[in-house]
Amino acid sequence: MYKKRKYIPIFSAVIILLLSLIAAISIYLSFMNQPLEITNTLATNIASESEVNLKNIIHQSQKSVVQIESSSDVNKKTGSGFVINNQGDIITNAHVVEDADTIIVKLTNAREYPAAIVGIGEDQDFAVIRVPELNQLEPIALETDKQADIGDEIIAIGSPMGIQNSVSLGLVVGTDRSFSINDYQYDEVYQISANITHGNSGGPLISRNSGKVIGINSAGISDTDIGFSIPISQVAEIVSEWTDNVQEDELTILSPTDQKINKKKLKEDTLYIAEYFFDNIELRDYVNAYSLLGSQYQNSTSYTDFRQLFQTLIDLDVQDKTIIDTQNDEVHMEVNVEITIRNETYEEVQKSRQYTLVVGYENDQLKILKLQQAT
Repeated sequence: MYKKRKYIPIFSAVIILLLSLIAAISIYLSFMNQPLEITNTLATNIASESEVNLKNIIHQSQKSVVQIESSSDVNKKTGSGFVINNQGDIITNAHVVEDADTIIVKLTNAREYPAAIVGIGEDQDFAVIRVPELNQLEPIALETDKQADIGDEIIAIGSPMGIQNSVSLGLVVGTDRSFSINDYQYDEVYQISANITHGNSGGPLISRNSGKVIGINSAGISDTDIGFSIPISQVAEIVSEWTDNVQEDELTILSPTDQKINKKKLKEDTLYIAEYFFDNIELRDYVNAYSLLGSQYQNSTSYTDFRQLFQTLIDLDVQDKTIIDTQNDEVHMEVNVEITIRNETYEEVQKSRQYTLVVGYENDQLKILKLQQAT
């Protein structure tokens, strides 16, 4: 009897242990079958930061990218280029400016200046032109000591079909392509998955990683996403030699003799400058936006007061732009935007706003002469 009682507690303990083990396994299996929801804030932040960085790279680069219009008795050409120093020197393609009688450079803010040729390649398709008035413009950084690799992400900026400062994203898909077009030889150039068309030629190929120029967009295959870009490292030494040794008084500024305003071009430029103005507001580049305004507006509204108008802005989206009238070489237009602002209680509120703009020339430069928000 004594021995029987001795084994009962041991038996009970084993039963309890087995039941506990079964319960634990059951709970574990139940937990494993539940969908696991984890918000990866780190990944979200990195993705968001990457998007912001891309926007900033494009916006800052576009300030140094120009549209180039060259003409002769035979033809007219449109291309692109980018400012590389504080002398107003611009790299572009040789085929954009060769044999030109006039060269006009247009900035993102729609200002236009005549240019002079500093140097032009004989069998390589690159050239340097100079606009002395651009000596205060922020130059774009060049990556001359590093070659691109296959798979590198790139940004191509140019003016295809006259559409200024268009952006294409792609990859480097080849690094040793060689061919010739007309009188120009292209040796070991980059092949990219972004089409280069008329107007894009001469624009910068920018590294998505560094934000620096790695090539000169030069040629493409029609109706495909295949483009070719000359590595900036191939031409950097020659470019420096040209720009360092040229004498200002030796340059011939190739300016047009006919300065009459083209009404169609004025309307196109008006739509562009309005879009560019609100792009700057969206990216909070108030200094650049303010520089687009005419002197009369700036005299009546300080920069501080102008910036204050948009202090609560979170997001802005242009819905439409409509030209109302053209009078005395001034274009009257309306712009409708959707905005998101933060109110007094820090809540996000969406609103619609309409702005009236008057765009015209001031000292031969296109400006937003009047800007008014509809009540």
